[in-house]
Amino acid sequence: FADAEPVPDDGVPTILFLGRHEERKGLDVLLDALGSLPRDVRLWIAGEGPDTAALQHRTSGDPRVEWLGRISDDEKASRLRGATLYCAPSLRGESFGVVLLEAMAAGTAIVASDLPGYRKVARAGRDAVLTPPGDAGLLARALTGMLADADRRAALVASGRERAQEFSMDRLASLYLDL
Repeated sequence: FADAEPVPDDGVPTILFLGRHEERKGLDVLLDALGSLPRDVRLWIAGEGPDTAALQHRTSGDPRVEWLGRISDDEKASRLRGATLYCAPSLRGESFGVVLLEAMAAGTAIVASDLPGYRKVARAGRDAVLTPPGDAGLLARALTGMLADADRRAALVASGRERAQEFSMDRLASLYLDL
């Protein structure tokens, strides 16, 4: 992810959501938060699922929302590298935050739900901003604050890259061999 060619930067602050479009992933919460975000923010939504049509209908006419559908691994890496923020607003059921590690490795700041599975990967305030699941108001405030604070994003990115290295396959294989 660190070596992926980023989607070209056009200067528009961009939030990326990757995931299945189902209730537990919290995309509806992110869409609720979108109404409180600055008007110049773009939201990339990748993936699909049983709720896609209803969610697309809900955002029809909002030019800030780009529905990407299913994307390849290469495009996922490029979108992560090109986004200003990665948002994972899941409500429950996340056993481990692999996509958070991918975002960290790509050098993207993260705003995510404060779930046990995500806390296994992202340390609150160090590697990501974690918000209560399902609270669109607090999610909007966290996203707005991170979009406005380049220094804070840079600090999260630096810590996140180090954290992703701790979970790298090379490091884990070496630990395994030592055991």
